[in-house]
Amino acid sequence: MGTVGHEAKKKTPYKGTSSKAILHQYDFLGDFYRLTLGPELVFSYGMWEEGDTLDSAQVRKLDHHAEAAHAVGADRVLDIGCGYGSLLRRLVETHHVEHAVGITMSPAQAAWARDQHWQGCEVRVENWFDHEPGGPYDAIIAIEVIEHCAGNTMWRTQRVARYREFFRRCHSWLRPAGRLSVQANAWNERGWLASLVLPPQQLAPGRSGGTREGLGLKDILGGVKNVREGLHASRKVYPECFLPTRDELTEASRGLFGMVEERSDPDDGVATVRSWLETAEANRVRGAELIGESAVSDIIREQKTALRFLREGRFTVVRMVFEKL
Repeated sequence: MGTVGHEAKKKTPYKGTSSKAILHQYDFLGDFYRLTLGPELVFSYGMWEEGDTLDSAQVRKLDHHAEAAHAVGADRVLDIGCGYGSLLRRLVETHHVEHAVGITMSPAQAAWARDQHWQGCEVRVENWFDHEPGGPYDAIIAIEVIEHCAGNTMWRTQRVARYREFFRRCHSWLRPAGRLSVQANAWNERGWLASLVLPPQQLAPGRSGGTREGLGLKDILGGVKNVREGLHASRKVYPECFLPTRDELTEASRGLFGMVEERSDPDDGVATVRSWLETAEANRVRGAELIGESAVSDIIREQKTALRFLREGRFTVVRMVFEKL
């Protein structure tokens, strides 16, 4: 019996971030995040223009993905990682989608969205790996979901294989020529290690060279600090998450999708995190009552690090539109 159980466990496919980690990120810490996200309750980076508020930037981001995915007026659209359902609602009420399906692994997010009783919206609590659609989709949107697909593995080939499984499943769910619109936090093109340890001037677009190129003591100490901050975030705030690079996503999609559009918008990340951080600081006392002072401090520390990393070009916000081949 022990041997059979061991073999069955070995054959269990990797499905991305575990339910336990999701519950920590979006249910437990979510009690505090809801104080900072604004009325739309969107937990991803907005698209900012001059004069925007957080809410208007978030609505612009939702509209961008709906239009980029050719979801406007569609019969069936899938939102992978639907969160509190803001995109689902906008797809149906603004973009005239007949039926919008959202999947999330967070029971709290799903319960909140279902309680809104939005017509034409269906919310499922399930892992994307296990999703079985009732019919083909005209469009799929995945906003800051791919970070949950590869786990904490340091090995590029393993990450690309896991991203490819995500693209393969999206490909199988889409109608011919259907589109997939993706938004993700992505490491600098130099890769995750260089993104953490190199000084900002060596991370500029088009720069080449190894991680030891011209590094002084100050640079080395800065790199050590960055690794420490990254480990803190992965343990306390985003367990089992890892950022891709744009090249990894492009490679993983090859042969399944053609690239329609690709853009990098680090300033959108800066503006969004700055807004979140301001409201997080303002709600610190109330947050401590909900999840404890230690957890609030972890979130604020992570947001300060993210703001610095974005400004230094260590990671960015990528938006990529794919079309099924």
